[in-house]
Parts: sequence; structure tokens; C-alpha cells
Amino acid sequence: MTSQDYKAMMRAAKGQLAGNWLNAAIVTLIYVVIVSAASSIYVGQLIVAGPLALGYALYIINLANSHRSDMGILFSGFNRFLETLVAGLLISIATAIGLALLIVPGIIVACGFSMTYFIMADDSTVSGIDAMKRSWNLMNGHKMEYFVLNLRFIGWILLSCLTLGILCLWVAPYMQAAYLNFYRKIRYGSF
Repeated sequence: MTSQDYKAMMRAAKGQLAGNWLNAAIVTLIYVVIVSAASSIYVGQLIVAGPLALGYALYIINLANSHRSDMGILFSGFNRFLETLVAGLLISIATAIGLALLIVPGIIVACGFSMTYFIMADDSTVSGIDAMKRSWNLMNGHKMEYFVLNLRFIGWILLSCLTLGILCLWVAPYMQAAYLNFYRKIRYGSF
């Protein structure tokens, strides 16, 4: 991918969120609060992380497609609780093992499985494990491109740190919409 491709994905993400930045920030806040509260108990985080990750992906997809904010979509991942639980658990374990092996393998694993929830959002019949396999195959040859897309947000992440994380409520949906555009680009050829 060229620099122009990354810029186009990010510009499209801004357009997809236009008029709904505050709603997206509120949904992100709800997402973060629930995951943070659940993480006080390790098992709690494992239980809610997968379903909420799918719900957050579905929320961003809905926002990008219809420009309407439906906060209830955030919890729709619980309709596929078992599949998202398995995917979330396996991704967490694989990434943790990779990170323990000198960080770089963990980054590779995280990039490889990064499209799992978008695949599950696209196909409601796919299992968590099959979505992970599809993500790994889809990301074959695209992991570095995805990593570079993440690097393009470093400035926003640093600014978020300066605001004690408050700006992250707007940066996170921006990043997620850019990831959606990345997914659509490598899966369908356009976004």
C-alpha cells in the first residue's frame, strides 16, 4: 500500500464518523468502562472482551454504512457469546505467548488476527476459530501494512496521553473506522 492509500483510508474514516463523533466517543467510553470494570477480575475481562469487540466492530460498521448511531449494537456481540468468547480467549493467549517471545512475535500474531471481528461481523455463520483462520489467511502479506497503518496514529495516541486518555475516546473510533477501511480494501479491493 502506498502513503496515499493510508491517507485515503483515514480520510474516509473521518467522513464515516462525520456528524457522529460525540456518539462514537460515548460508545467508546461505555466500551472502555465495561472492559475496565470487568478486568478487575481476569475471568471477567475474558468473558466480556470478545463479545464487546464484535459489538464495537458492528457499531463502527453500522456508523460507516448508515451514518446513524445505534448504541445498542455495542452489546449485539453477546448474541454470539460462545464464538466471541473462544476467539477472544484464543487471540489473547496467542498474543501473550507471542509477546513473551520477545515482543515482535506478539505483534505479528496480533496483526494476523486483527480482522477476526470484522470477519465475524461480515458473516454471522462463521465460528470464532474459523474467523481467526480467515483473518490469518487474509492478513498473509498484509501484516506489515496493518502495522504501518497503526504507526500513522502514534501522534494521536501521544496527544491522548497528554489529555489523560480523554482524547482517546475520539481517536479509538477513528482508528476502528480506519481498520474497517483497511479490512474492506484487502478483502474486497475497495472501501
